[in-house]
Amino acid sequence: MDEERIKFKLKLASAFISEGKNLHAVQIYMNLIEETEREEFYFQLAELFEDLGFVDAGVNVLKDLENLKSGSSDVTLYFSKYLLRNSRWVDAIEELNSIADSTSASLFLIAYSYMMLNEFELAKEYYSRFISSDEKNDLKQEANLYLAKIEYELHNYNSALSYATEAQFLYSEFWELNLILAKVYYSLDMFTHAVNPIQKALKLNPKDASVQEFAGKIYYQLHDYKKSEKYFSEFIELSSEVSAEIYTLLAKSFVKQRKIDEANLVLGLALQIDPAYQPAISAKGDLNN
Repeated sequence: MDEERIKFKLKLASAFISEGKNLHAVQIYMNLIEETEREEFYFQLAELFEDLGFVDAGVNVLKDLENLKSGSSDVTLYFSKYLLRNSRWVDAIEELNSIADSTSASLFLIAYSYMMLNEFELAKEYYSRFISSDEKNDLKQEANLYLAKIEYELHNYNSALSYATEAQFLYSEFWELNLILAKVYYSLDMFTHAVNPIQKALKLNPKDASVQEFAGKIYYQLHDYKKSEKYFSEFIELSSEVSAEIYTLLAKSFVKQRKIDEANLVLGLALQIDPAYQPAISAKGDLNN
């Protein structure tokens, strides 16, 4: 197929896409790859299938391209990113392991896949290998951010704090990093230190329920019950799942402000969720005595 014919078909496909006629564009790209075997047309066809919700069809297209371009790390990396976008973590790891020795980016993506599978120890291993690689890459700061999250989940709070501090060089204005810092300081009983990062997280993303939740917990520990009431109440508004623990902490915030009726009401909600939750039972008993 000559270049003029290819250009015409690409313009026609683009017009179909702009009109929402993606299936018509699919037919054009299928014809193009049959005639030219250019990898960019395989990529476009896979993305069209993805947009249509036919993810497996896109996978098959990219498998065909991999067979055609055997040994191409660029194709494998593109295929892996396609799998990652569609939460095919295990398949992505298999693909990425085949090029792990040739590109450090694959180490980062393998680590991310293991993290999404909650395989935290394996994620740590690959993130550490990525950070130790000689290649200069801004993703190393992102790796520090994810390592902070992983170490927090593993209850290694000092290590989490170290990674989060490293990540601050690039992500100081990123709400999630500030939330991680606040959660780590909270877990280390360093409540005053947690105030600045949780306030930054609140400013950057006030609609995130977990930010509001930890703001409430931090201010409760600091005996600022007016603020803990505020943030727990915001959390309840934002969250579809509220634990008996949060309702109980909100009730205790009410008690500290002598709002007894409100406390009784909220403790009732806590006990509806978990009738055996001992802190709520004890708080209810204290109110009735």
